[in-house]
Amino acid sequence: MSIEFIDIPPPEFVGTDEEARELLRLSLRKVEEDPEDFLGWDTETHGKKLPIKKKRALDPINDTVVYWSLSFKLGEIYRRWCISQEFFHYFSPLLENPLLNIAGWNLKYDAHVAFNGNVNIWNARRPVDGLVLAQLHDENRRSHGLKSCASDWCGLKMTKYTSLFDGILDAEGKKAREYVTSLIELVELGHEDLVSNYASYDAYAHLRTVEWLIEKLTNTPIGLDSNLWEYFLAMEMPFTEQLWRMERRGMHVNTKYLKSQIPVITERINGLERDITRAVGHPINIQSPQQLAKYFFSDDGLDLVPIKLTATQQPSTDEEVMKILVEAGVEVAQLIVECRKLHKSKSTYLDALIALSDHFKDGRIHPNFNQMGARTGRLSTENPNSQNFPRPKLDEWGIRKAFTAPPGKKLIVADYAQIEMRIMADFSGDHRMIAAIREGKDLHSYTVALTMPGVKYEEVVEAKKAEDDADDRQVWLQLQRQGKKAVGFGIIYGAGPPKISMEIEISETEWQAKIDQMNDRTFERRVTRLMKRNPLLSEEQAVEQVGRHSVAGDKIQEYFDAFPGVKGFMDQTPAICQQRMHFDQNNQKRDWDFQVRSPGAKPTSESGHSKPFGYVQTLCGRYRRLEDINHKNYFYRSEAERQSVNTRIQGSAADITKAAMLRIEFDHRLIMLGVLVLNQVHDEIVMEVPEENAEEAAVIIQHCMEHPFGDGPDDDALQVPIPVDLKIVDNWAEAK
Repeated sequence: MSIEFIDIPPPEFVGTDEEARELLRLSLRKVEEDPEDFLGWDTETHGKKLPIKKKRALDPINDTVVYWSLSFKLGEIYRRWCISQEFFHYFSPLLENPLLNIAGWNLKYDAHVAFNGNVNIWNARRPVDGLVLAQLHDENRRSHGLKSCASDWCGLKMTKYTSLFDGILDAEGKKAREYVTSLIELVELGHEDLVSNYASYDAYAHLRTVEWLIEKLTNTPIGLDSNLWEYFLAMEMPFTEQLWRMERRGMHVNTKYLKSQIPVITERINGLERDITRAVGHPINIQSPQQLAKYFFSDDGLDLVPIKLTATQQPSTDEEVMKILVEAGVEVAQLIVECRKLHKSKSTYLDALIALSDHFKDGRIHPNFNQMGARTGRLSTENPNSQNFPRPKLDEWGIRKAFTAPPGKKLIVADYAQIEMRIMADFSGDHRMIAAIREGKDLHSYTVALTMPGVKYEEVVEAKKAEDDADDRQVWLQLQRQGKKAVGFGIIYGAGPPKISMEIEISETEWQAKIDQMNDRTFERRVTRLMKRNPLLSEEQAVEQVGRHSVAGDKIQEYFDAFPGVKGFMDQTPAICQQRMHFDQNNQKRDWDFQVRSPGAKPTSESGHSKPFGYVQTLCGRYRRLEDINHKNYFYRSEAERQSVNTRIQGSAADITKAAMLRIEFDHRLIMLGVLVLNQVHDEIVMEVPEENAEEAAVIIQHCMEHPFGDGPDDDALQVPIPVDLKIVDNWAEAK
């Protein structure tokens, strides 16, 4: 077992003009002489916060540099420097150098801070975010933070920010506390060496960890002639810059409208709280797990059997438990769930959006986009979480209505139509599904006609168009279409009969007929299992659920009978994933020989991972590594199998949307027309454009989205078209 020792270079502090000029000279020479090498870079900031309750909600749009740091190799020797804020602007010739390769971690934040100091790092040749590299390399890690990754992969033991203040007395002789005493004050108190070591170590760790990751991604193939590092350079690196631009642009919000909803929702909350008090018999804080647990599960209350326990072995009242209580018919649980939902809408959407809009000088909100927010590759969003904004038909408080185009502008909202189903058709190769899509048929209406004797495709389509003016048969057909849609998407997301049974209409006649057909022993075993899983269910409720689950199982089988290629894809994908745990792309047996790279680092295989895995890949070649794909425990194995299918579909949808966003962002004509991409939610892209240019821009945007990888004969994303629903609107809600 070979061990490579990493010698940590000593920190160097730059606090004078002469020292700053000398470092700039050294760094510019480094860039010119070694154009392929990276420079590690980091900023220490004031840590400005947003005016919302969320802990550590930072404000990158207004944050500024306190100290910053560089690290690079001169000859064979690594060096690291901590630099005073006053010299930040000196280094714009370096940080904006078109020859510079710059390595950071959570680079978008540092890029905002630099831009606030009039330095635009996106002018550099290659700004690389180690956080994105780390997520591409190992999406299964519990933490992708720098300290965790640098320690596990490179053996670099880093100092926690809070520990800087251990044993330090502030200017008044009192114990110094983080975020009260600043790094500047630590230097003023005579601890320059402490701050210099802490700050410059970050830049050094960025550099060494990014170098390690580039090596691993370069050796991770995508097909026969590419690798994950090349994918990162082509897709993820420009996408980081695009998300940074979107964060700076923000979205215009009508706070007057939002404020008008506060009294209405407050009155609803107050009314529900009164109903809960009457039902319980005394006031109860529905936000207190202890009070709820006492009411539901102690002899002072309802004395129900606890569903599950918390980490401290107390009865849990989390969302899952409350859902079970509602299913079991506990009426006060339903009131509490409704009240909690309203509280969340008020605090998460109304209050937070108003506070954020008031906070920023431009009156817009500036969300934080997490580039790898989900393991499938989809975005997630914070401050606010626009991914969770309710769809217009479910948007009781008009959250999307509040996102408006400013005067003289329009919003263009473009959404892929049934993109997951189209990807399923492509991957499964199901001839019937592919033919229907190519013929322009509505797939869910087609599925109804295909699986239900006596129903024609055209009448299902007409029923769908009828909406609220439908006659009795059309209403029935609408329900059938909704059911087939729920089954189709349920299959993609890996939902089984229990989940799908809650999404589709099942009459008592249907589920009762299924029970009558069941073997007595099978029926009794299923009822017993359900009641054991949820001890609050009555026997009557368990019987109904058994019947409903059985009906849903038949509906799934009907779907597979209609589209046999889908069933084949569902079976083959986990099987291929399992095989890849043992054999590589060349069908050679995989060698999981774990080695230690440096003192303190975790043992890893040659691929740089600490556990064996099977894997699937998305359309663009991103990996989803599944360590439990061969697990002996059925629960863990089946979850990995579900993820293998879901990742290929949803991950590929994320690839297509990302490629489309990049094409829109960097299209020369759209830039001239003033198109600004503002937000992306799942498969929907929200843009802002001057009103007079909206019509021309819409045509180009639609083309970019329907051909995200280019216009060449071999550039189509799928073997089926991917049409886009696009609307020019004044507010986001009008798009649906």
